[in-house]
Amino acid sequence: MLELNRLYNLDCMQGMREFPDGFFDLAIVDPPYGIGIDGQRKRVCRNPKHNRKEHSREGWDSKPPTEEYFRELERVSRNQVIWGGNYFVPMLKQAHKGWLIWDKGQRGLSMSDCELAYTSFDTPTRIFTLNRVELQREGTIHPTQKPVKLYEWVLSLFARKGMKILDTHAGSASSLVACRRIGGLDYVGFEINEKYYTAANRRLEEEKAQMRLFDLLEEQEKAAQTTLF
Repeated sequence: MLELNRLYNLDCMQGMREFPDGFFDLAIVDPPYGIGIDGQRKRVCRNPKHNRKEHSREGWDSKPPTEEYFRELERVSRNQVIWGGNYFVPMLKQAHKGWLIWDKGQRGLSMSDCELAYTSFDTPTRIFTLNRVELQREGTIHPTQKPVKLYEWVLSLFARKGMKILDTHAGSASSLVACRRIGGLDYVGFEINEKYYTAANRRLEEEKAQMRLFDLLEEQEKAAQTTLF
């Protein structure tokens, strides 16, 4: 079985086979929607970093996952949050009412005003408003990158300390960064594209180093306060 708290440059289908049934408490995934399957004749974004037309040439958005992917995801995880769930309705095994909406805080652009996530929870539909400008602050490394704050919100709804989290299409590793910032969560991520994996893994390692520095400074501050008294 693969180690926890790591991002792997691995096909998620191969990676999930390494884990027993129900190993993960929660899967939060963002599979390719298959929007680039027609070669994206219509330009959806002028910025080449975010343009599906440009990146579909690499094959990452050429087709959606197969039904086998969703069955394997359901096997290894007890619950799921699936971004782009509206594209995968025919392949989702059960209908649940607990959908999530990311309101991007922008209107009338070539991109959608919001994104939908299917969940396996029978809870009220929730909306999270966060402008896409947040990605400029974070620095983007993947064309469909989602903000860390968005994943922190999802985790706040459904995750509890001690849980194990899976992301099969980690991309920029925003979900894994969110797991680390919240704390008390174990995770595994897969990213098949070597270029994105390298950038995402570097981002994750920088996050770990920053958090270690923060913990060290906090310990030093506590020690100094103890000395004063």
